[in-house]
Amino acid sequence: MRGAPFEGVSHQQLERLAHIEFLIYFTGKVTRKDIMSRFGVSSAAATRDLSAYIEEAPDNIVYDPRQKHYVASSKFRCLLPLSAEKCLSTLTSGFGDVMDGREDFRYAHYIALEEPELDITATFSRAISLAKPVEITYVSTSSGSSIRIICPHSLMNNGLRWHVRAYDRKRQKFSDFVLNRVLSTDLLYKEVFKDHEAINEDADWVEEVELVIQPHPRLTENSQAAVEKEFGMKGAVLIKKVRKAQVGYLLNSWNIDSTAGADLKGRHILLHLKNAEELEKMQIDSLQLAPSLD
Repeated sequence: MRGAPFEGVSHQQLERLAHIEFLIYFTGKVTRKDIMSRFGVSSAAATRDLSAYIEEAPDNIVYDPRQKHYVASSKFRCLLPLSAEKCLSTLTSGFGDVMDGREDFRYAHYIALEEPELDITATFSRAISLAKPVEITYVSTSSGSSIRIICPHSLMNNGLRWHVRAYDRKRQKFSDFVLNRVLSTDLLYKEVFKDHEAINEDADWVEEVELVIQPHPRLTENSQAAVEKEFGMKGAVLIKKVRKAQVGYLLNSWNIDSTAGADLKGRHILLHLKNAEELEKMQIDSLQLAPSLD
């Protein structure tokens, strides 16, 4: 019985083999230079990696003597469990981990709002790692600029912007804070979280609910079929499990009609929350962000 692909190789070599597969899969070609420049290995090591890949997947790549590199064959089949999220990120932002990419590898593009300042993001990340409160100056839509102490436990991207989820000592509750509205941060190294400020006390973060999403009832039959395919629906519905704290953000970013009677109109609204009435009874705070008649 055949074992897992590349069984027994080191983690470092497996990373290089995954890189070979990624390049073949998404660009249709790979060279020794690609491996050498990405991982800083010698020409001999890159050759061994290519040989190891060919030995495991002889039908996946063939050598093109005219172009002097390997190309994908018509029989190519992906061997490794590549992460769709990381592959798309690489197609969008290039190779590398944290350094700003300088290579020309860009095959995909996305539209995003302004990214948060790294100094502020890093402060919250350190606070989460060390379980330390942070004093922030924050601009709120309701009360303007104010100073407060928060105890962050998670960073979250809602599809439009970055938030930090934290216990707010001023309001004595867990809330979301938009990173781009934070004017300043001061990590309070000498303090620690109190028991009620820890992540396991954040019920809306810990508890999950099911969203039952369907094509909007007003769509034509052909449009509904297209939406079902686009969102990978089974039996004309998509069951999406999300944290209570994230419900409103997802419904908002996907433009999901969250009225019980599917009352919203507009060509941009393709989806409807089938169990809207059930969710309304749960009194979820973030549900106020969902598209409705209000």
